[in-house]
Amino acid sequence: MIKFFRKIRYKLMSENKTGRYFKYAIGEIILVVIGILIALQINNWNLDQQDRKVEKDNLLALMQEYSQNKAALQEVIRINDENIVWAEKLVQSYNAKVLDTLTGKTMAQFSSKTLGTEINFSPENGVLTEILSSGQLKLILNSELKHKLAGFNSKVDAIEQQELEVYDYRAMAIKDILQNGNMEKGYVDIGVRENYIDTNFKTTNKALSNYLPFLNKIIVYQASSNLTNIQYYKPLEEEIELILELIDVRLKEL
Repeated sequence: MIKFFRKIRYKLMSENKTGRYFKYAIGEIILVVIGILIALQINNWNLDQQDRKVEKDNLLALMQEYSQNKAALQEVIRINDENIVWAEKLVQSYNAKVLDTLTGKTMAQFSSKTLGTEINFSPENGVLTEILSSGQLKLILNSELKHKLAGFNSKVDAIEQQELEVYDYRAMAIKDILQNGNMEKGYVDIGVRENYIDTNFKTTNKALSNYLPFLNKIIVYQASSNLTNIQYYKPLEEEIELILELIDVRLKEL
């Protein structure tokens, strides 16, 4: 097309038809500009399609990662709930009305159920880390989702600090058992060992029922565990559910 206009322009120029020559010259320039704009638009469209493919692939990977994290967090919450319930049973065993009937075996079993399992939420974050480090977060066009993903790790860090507090109270309570209880009898009572051995130690785990510092630590441990659920685990569970919803909405748009 441009060669066609060029031939006409040369012919007009040789015939000294200047006015028409300039009109065709302008037409040729306009055609060139239009061609460039179309090429740019096609290139931009291709780049956008590539970005949308990367966005979709990342969202699918995030969907899987956050689904796994949701299940993992719910399992940690379940364990923490059980620890809290058993801690309450242990605290109630100190009630003066039933304290005389409390046995060393019961104390060992309640203590084991209360302190036996550590809570620790360690989410999968490989996909999120890669997205953040590569700068591909900007390719996600849902602003709310981008904000949630960018701030997720800071929430996990806060949970880790809270879990360390719970761990410290748990460790202090276990130390009291080691110093004031009888681990050999306790392990038999909870099924870790099969039989008692004949020792000269008369101490049983019932001795813990007369040790106020142990009760204090259990109460603080339970309170800290409750706080972890209310102010950390539950809000993060809601955050993960919202992230999954936002991912689903965005995937349906692509």
